[in-house]
Amino acid sequence: MTMHAAHVPAPMKPGPVVYTDRQLLRVLIRLAQGERSLGRRTFEQRRRGTDPSPPLYERRFGSWNRALELAGLTVTEQPQQLRTATTKWTQEQLIAAIQQCLRETGSTTLAAYEAWRTDSADLKGDVPPATTIRFRMGSWSRATELACG
Repeated sequence: MTMHAAHVPAPMKPGPVVYTDRQLLRVLIRLAQGERSLGRRTFEQRRRGTDPSPPLYERRFGSWNRALELAGLTVTEQPQQLRTATTKWTQEQLIAAIQQCLRETGSTTLAAYEAWRTDSADLKGDVPPATTIRFRMGSWSRATELACG
């Protein structure tokens, strides 16, 4: 009589965690710890390993401030040094700059954009810095999606 080994299922690999909008907003509220608002830096300091990352909020809701708004928290103020810089260009100009970079370099990575912007002496002052685009559009990936989508 032969003994058969019992079937042992293969170990399951953990897949990516998928959060509902409601779960994401609950994490923001929890990490705000009763405060009226929650900046990204404070969020990063308080988040645990299993908590979602700020870029996920930006992808899901369009911007960090929109996520705060939906969670019932106060939106974070724009840093003083960015107030004038970010109002110089329209959203259409921000998107057009990414599209022009793509046409001229074949890439829309943040590094390629900044290299193109700083290497093009004739463009200086006419092309928004990547930090401005990222701030205004919520994230670099969102900006490139709008420019290339």
